[in-house]
Amino acid sequence: MVHNLFNKRMAFVGDVPWHGLGRRVDSSVTAIEMCKKAGLQWKVSKVPAPGARIVENPDDENVYDRYLILREPIENEDGSVALGMVGSTYKPLQNSEAFAFFEPFIQDRYASFHTAGALGNGERIWVLSKLNDCIVVNKDDVVDRFLLLSNSHDGRSSVSVRFTPIRVVCQNTLNLALSSGSGVITVRHTRNMPNRLAKAQSEELKHVFENVYSEAASLFRSMAQLNLSTRRVNRVLELVFPRTEKQKGDRVRPVRWERIEHILEDSSVTPSGSKGTLWALYNAITRDEDYRASPRNLPEARLSRIWFGSGHDVKTRAFKICCDELRKAA
Repeated sequence: MVHNLFNKRMAFVGDVPWHGLGRRVDSSVTAIEMCKKAGLQWKVSKVPAPGARIVENPDDENVYDRYLILREPIENEDGSVALGMVGSTYKPLQNSEAFAFFEPFIQDRYASFHTAGALGNGERIWVLSKLNDCIVVNKDDVVDRFLLLSNSHDGRSSVSVRFTPIRVVCQNTLNLALSSGSGVITVRHTRNMPNRLAKAQSEELKHVFENVYSEAASLFRSMAQLNLSTRRVNRVLELVFPRTEKQKGDRVRPVRWERIEHILEDSSVTPSGSKGTLWALYNAITRDEDYRASPRNLPEARLSRIWFGSGHDVKTRAFKICCDELRKAA
C-alpha cells in the first residue's frame, strides 16, 4: 500500500502530534472546515465493476452484483483511483458525512476536534475527537478521553467509533475491551446508514460515552491499586506475549519482556504514584507496542498498526488479561 495521503492530507488542533505531520487548525474549527483542512473534501462514487452481472432491475435501474468504489482525482492524478470492490447493498459514506457525525458534540462544546487524516490512497479516513474532562487515575497520572471515528472506502470494514483513551504522561494509546462490549460502535454501509448516524447524534449517545468511560475509569483506578509481584508480571507477560517451548525450556526471557520491564523502571513513563502496580504494567505494554521499532516504521504505517492493525489487537488483549488479574485478586 502506498501511503501518499497521510503525509500530505492531515490536520491537527493544538500541539504537533507525535508523527509531526499535518496542518495546524484553530480549536474552534467546524466539521466542514476540519474536513477541508485535512485535505479530505474529495468524494467517492460507486460504479459497476468490469464484468459485473445484473442481479435486479427495479424501476428500470440495473443493480449489479459487484461495484468499484472510485475516489475522484486529486492534484497530480490523471483519473479516478479505485479503492475497493463492494456488493450491491454497499452505501458509500462521503468524508464530509463522516466528519458531520461529531458536529453536534462540537457545537455544544462536549467535544473538540483533535486530528484527522487518511491512510493509503484514501481507503480509510479517520477523525479523532477529544471529549471534555479526563480520567484522574491518581495525582500524577491522568488519561484524556477520545473518540476515534474511522470509515473505509474499500468495503473491508464498517463505519466505527472507538473509545480511545490516551495517557497524558507518555501519550500511549490505550484500548478498551469492556464487559459491556462497548469498546466500539459500528454502523454498516447500508442504504439507511446516514439516517442511523444522524439518529446517533443525540443526548442518548452522550450517555453511552459517559457510561463507557466511567467503567474504564473504575478499572484503571483498580489496576493502579493492585500491586505487582514477580509472579504476576511473568503471568501477564506470558499471556500477552507467549514464549516458545524452547524459550520456556531454556528459561529465556524474551527481548520484549525485558523492554517492558525496563519501561516499568522509567520514571518518565511510570509516575511514582503508579509504580509497582498492574496499571503500570498495562501501560508499559501499550507504551512498548506504540513506540517499538518495526520493519515499516514510517509514521503512517505505525499509526495504522496501533489503531487498526496488530498493535490494536495486542493492546486489547493486554487490557482483557489485566482485567482478568483484577478479578482473580478480588
